[in-house]
Amino acid sequence: MPESLDSTPRDRFCSLPRHLSSASAARIVLRGFLADVTGGACYAEAAELIVSELVAHTVRRPRRPEHLLIDVLFEYTAPAGLRIEVYDTGLADRGRVPDEPQAGPGLGLVRELSSAWGQELSEGELAHSLVWAQLDPPSGVTA
Repeated sequence: MPESLDSTPRDRFCSLPRHLSSASAARIVLRGFLADVTGGACYAEAAELIVSELVAHTVRRPRRPEHLLIDVLFEYTAPAGLRIEVYDTGLADRGRVPDEPQAGPGLGLVRELSSAWGQELSEGELAHSLVWAQLDPPSGVTA
């Protein structure tokens, strides 16, 4: 009989500094979140790699002022699975061409490990970005 995941929608939000060490902090928050979701352990390995890459991608993008925080959201809903979102808001650096959404080995890893992912960028004086990834329940696991 396949393992059944909890169908209660759950989410957890945290704000972190714009620093590469925030990838480690996001993994810690993710572990706590998944520990509270029945069957959450089946996402752990891929989700930790994905959140690390999404946070690293976000903090490498230049923003001013640098002290602004990034926001990370974990959301689990059956049967959809796990969604990870990383938000960044700030003044975009002038004269710098934004990264292509699919650029870099880190986002290649996100593409391989997730069922879907994307990046949304706004333009203007106050810019924001969102990078996200969706992880479907592993095969053999039903809601």
